[in-house]
Amino acid sequence: MASIDYEPKLLVILSISIFLSCIFVSSTGLVAALDDSALLASEGNALLESGWWSQYSNVTSHRCKYWPGIFCDLAGRITEISPPPEFLKVGNKFGKMNFSCFSNLVRLHLANHELSGSIPPQISILPQLGYLNLSSNNLTGELPSSLGNLSRLVELDFSSNYFTNSIPPELGNLKNLVTLSLSHNSFSSPIPSALCHLDNLTHLFIDHNSLEGALPREIGNMRNLESLDVSYNTLNGPIPRTLGSLAKLRSLIFRMNKINGFIPLEIGNLTNLEDLDLCSNILVGSIPSTMGLLPNLISLVLCLEISLLELRTLGMHANGGDITVPR
Repeated sequence: MASIDYEPKLLVILSISIFLSCIFVSSTGLVAALDDSALLASEGNALLESGWWSQYSNVTSHRCKYWPGIFCDLAGRITEISPPPEFLKVGNKFGKMNFSCFSNLVRLHLANHELSGSIPPQISILPQLGYLNLSSNNLTGELPSSLGNLSRLVELDFSSNYFTNSIPPELGNLKNLVTLSLSHNSFSSPIPSALCHLDNLTHLFIDHNSLEGALPREIGNMRNLESLDVSYNTLNGPIPRTLGSLAKLRSLIFRMNKINGFIPLEIGNLTNLEDLDLCSNILVGSIPSTMGLLPNLISLVLCLEISLLELRTLGMHANGGDITVPR
């Protein structure tokens, strides 16, 4: 008889539990919908207040379809901002954009937009940002160390601007980075060894700056590196022997520095190397015999006083300042 009394109560308790769980699920969906609505509104306000698209429309509901350079996901959240410079020049309005409103932004591409001033700090807190290109503008000042917080970043291009002082070592925190271009700026001080912690980096361009000091020995840790250009700086010291560990390297450009000493024998380990430019440095000694073992070498530029006999021994010939390998 006891079981007959308690079974209905148990069913009632189970029913109440299921009912409450349904309410909880519905409430969660409602909160998510409200969050999305608030997010879309904040994105729209940020776009309007920036004034970038003032010549096109003030109707933010049209942004995903009709505003040039705005791309959205299926929910209408902005994932890319890349207005074509031929249709829209951002100019001095760069700092008017509140980038912190774009929590789903994956790509920000503003090359050749006549940007001026410094990098807005809000860019450093974009959680989904994977591609950041601010190249060929008039940006000045220092790179903020907070850029090291952009953990999803795959490509970073700040080339052809007027950035000064040192390259922040915090960029070494960007473990997913594949391409880093800081060329044609006014960076000084040594290359931070922290950059050598970028295990996934394939392309590193820091040429045409005022970098000084020796190349970090840790450079041999960048095992996926395919292109390295540090030309037109004031780097000194020897070529690190650890460079021979970069088995995937295809292009190595050291032109116009103050790098001194001998060319290390380990350079013969770079069997994928196609282009090697060591011109206008303070290198001494002979071409290492191991350089004749590079099967893919197409162009070698040394600008050294080298005898024709030495070149023939390595199977190379001179053409002005270039030394090429017959295929």
